[in-house]
Amino acid sequence: MRKKQSLNDKKRYVSIKEHKGLRKDLISGKIYVRKTINKKQYSAYFDSIREAIHWRNTFHPSLNYTKYESTRMDKFSDLKPETIQASLNGEKTQYRFSDIWEYYQEYYFPTLSRSTVEEKGRKAQRFFDGLMNFKMVELSAELLDLYLKEKVKIAKVVGNPRRFDFNSELKILGAFLNWYRNNYDPRFINPILPRHKIIGMIKKKNKSKKKMTKDQVLLFFDSFEDQFWRDFAEFQFYATARVQEVGGLQKSNVNLSKSSVEIINVAVWIKRHTFTYLKEIPKNGEPRCVHINNRLREILERRLSDVSKIPCKHFFESTGERLDFVFHINGEPPSYRVIQYQYNRALKRAGLFKEFRSTHIMRKAMANIVT
Repeated sequence: MRKKQSLNDKKRYVSIKEHKGLRKDLISGKIYVRKTINKKQYSAYFDSIREAIHWRNTFHPSLNYTKYESTRMDKFSDLKPETIQASLNGEKTQYRFSDIWEYYQEYYFPTLSRSTVEEKGRKAQRFFDGLMNFKMVELSAELLDLYLKEKVKIAKVVGNPRRFDFNSELKILGAFLNWYRNNYDPRFINPILPRHKIIGMIKKKNKSKKKMTKDQVLLFFDSFEDQFWRDFAEFQFYATARVQEVGGLQKSNVNLSKSSVEIINVAVWIKRHTFTYLKEIPKNGEPRCVHINNRLREILERRLSDVSKIPCKHFFESTGERLDFVFHINGEPPSYRVIQYQYNRALKRAGLFKEFRSTHIMRKAMANIVT
């Protein structure tokens, strides 16, 4: 015979008016919640309403879910798990974001260049932190909406003047999620949508379409106080080269007798500051030859005659041969920060700094003048 419930038993649970289906256990103080899936009932106890709502919205028996696990997303005040869609994205319920990220680094990173790995790893470490504890099947467009809004809010507080949006991070995330779909779960749908670029915008970037004129270029060259830096800037201009290509130029790639320079090596700086290593293939993967005109010959003869008494401490990774830079300071390649400082200093002396800055101006200027 079924035991009759006492009056005290009936009053043990009290409904929570603001949250349908949730009841509070007056004896333990915990939140009791039930959920029916395929006509089978499941229930659990939690310490907070947030935990209970998250369980109700995301629980599925195939997830082997035992207890709500607080994720690093809890630190984001605007994130409300109950607003995230409960439907599963894909069918592989055993993987967490952190698991796949480890696989990605183990199996995919070795196929990339060292500089690309460093760039992706650095950006991902900051941007992916709050996603690591989520199941891959929990990733949705709605989740990314909330995640990006919080990232933007934090970025505005930090106030980095060079941070305009999270487009670069979204590109890395998109490639990562596509890799997961192709290798682990073909039913997974990449949740990144065009709207996420808009949500991830911190502030508008005013793109300057203005390019230096011939007179401005000459004024810029004349504003260098040191011949070394003028040679560096002029070589970049006449070779229509990226600053990394000038910084990585080796003496062995200069052939004065044939009036040609092979652009093949690229300097790689950690966070664009300190020289790390020499990449032995240019950005587009195709080496190119530059004709040595009279001005370039004058520059290269001057730089080739500058032999350091101290041998360079860096080597080719492929052959182990010691590096020998055309543009060096006591045998070592200049850091990107120093190059940038010298360019901006010359621009200020020329009265051009408000219109132009940094190092890409030479490449753009040459393209503008010859067209």
